[in-house]
Amino acid sequence: MTARKPLVIVTRKLPEPIEARMGELFDVRLNADDHPFTQAELANALREADVLVPTVTDRIDARLLSQAGENLRLIAQFGTG
Repeated sequence: MTARKPLVIVTRKLPEPIEARMGELFDVRLNADDHPFTQAELANALREADVLVPTVTDRIDARLLSQAGENLRLIAQFGTG
């Protein structure tokens, strides 16, 4: 029996090699049109995902985190600096 791959939701477009590798390892949902997530979209992502990969432009506060689902295990921001 094969284990379920973690669902990773990425909020903004990432470099293609990173997106490709993530697709090999995870059940990944990419933001193909690279639009900024609304607070409602972020809340939905937190409810569904095992891992959320936001960027510095995503506002994630205590109110939003309180809506996280039971499967959420990691929020891993992509960025530099």
